[in-house]
Amino acid sequence: MKKNIYLILFIAVLGVSVIGSTYAYWTATATSPSNSVNTKSTGYNIKMQINPLYSDFRFIPMDNSDALTALKNGCRDKYDRGACSAYTININGYDENTNFISGTMDVTLENITNLSYMVLAEQEEYDEDNCATINEKNYCISTNQTPVGDGINLSLGDHYEVTNTTETNLILLIWLTNLDESQNETDLGDFSSVITFSMGSGGEIKGSIAASIIADNNQNGG
Repeated sequence: MKKNIYLILFIAVLGVSVIGSTYAYWTATATSPSNSVNTKSTGYNIKMQINPLYSDFRFIPMDNSDALTALKNGCRDKYDRGACSAYTININGYDENTNFISGTMDVTLENITNLSYMVLAEQEEYDEDNCATINEKNYCISTNQTPVGDGINLSLGDHYEVTNTTETNLILLIWLTNLDESQNETDLGDFSSVITFSMGSGGEIKGSIAASIIADNNQNGG
């Protein structure tokens, strides 16, 4: 029988309408007590921690092709505007019989149409076109730019080898895909998601993210 444990990471998201602008502005802030969430499974030897990496500023929708560049720049564009939100996911303490882990995400959207994501995994080799160095670690794309779409069974990585390792480090990058027009009609709403990592030897650990995106009528584009 699978033993599941749930962690909750709430994200407060604020949308700001700007006069004369074709973009919707957003801010995302993790509101868990210590800005991080830890959990472990009582049935299996596996633990997970999620930490906000870049998430506490306003950001504008961006082109999907700019996702990796934005991450390298701390989720900011050349004008120092926020471009994405990023979270580190650390999975550790595997059972000694575990050969690999895999991850999925299920997302429920309400009046949000253009949410996209990408996953990067830590590795030793560095490739300029596919990797970013964050806090002296190399993270390379494991799940490419993907629209959330219907949000069902989205891959966070099908097969991370964990034999002879003590932990797996990932970055989950989330952004609104730029339509080059106002997105207040399509991207002001709510989303919730459940993140699941499963062990090859059986058992899984789950996390969830919930967010509300609303318009701010005081029109401070900051």
